[in-house]
Amino acid sequence: MPKGRKLYDEDEDDEEEERVSGPCKDCQFFDVDREEDDVSDETIAHCIHPDLEEYELSVSGDSGCNLFEQFNEDEDDEDEEEEEEEEEEPEF
Repeated sequence: MPKGRKLYDEDEDDEEEERVSGPCKDCQFFDVDREEDDVSDETIAHCIHPDLEEYELSVSGDSGCNLFEQFNEDEDDEDEEEEEEEEEEPEF
């Protein structure tokens, strides 16, 4: 065995996060206005994942990758509510 190489450790696989994958149309980094647009497999949008944003990738709704994070409509609604509250507060 070459020097510096680590032996395979079965426990190491268990320690890694289990990656969830799915289509880009269901990912929070699929840059599309979900309220106005009908998002489908054919929808083309930019991927705005922090690790990929610099590449200005245009992807279809049925594309996918290992950086997928499920879009949560409830989180999006909470962000909008916070923005609205900030706008309503008078500044001194």
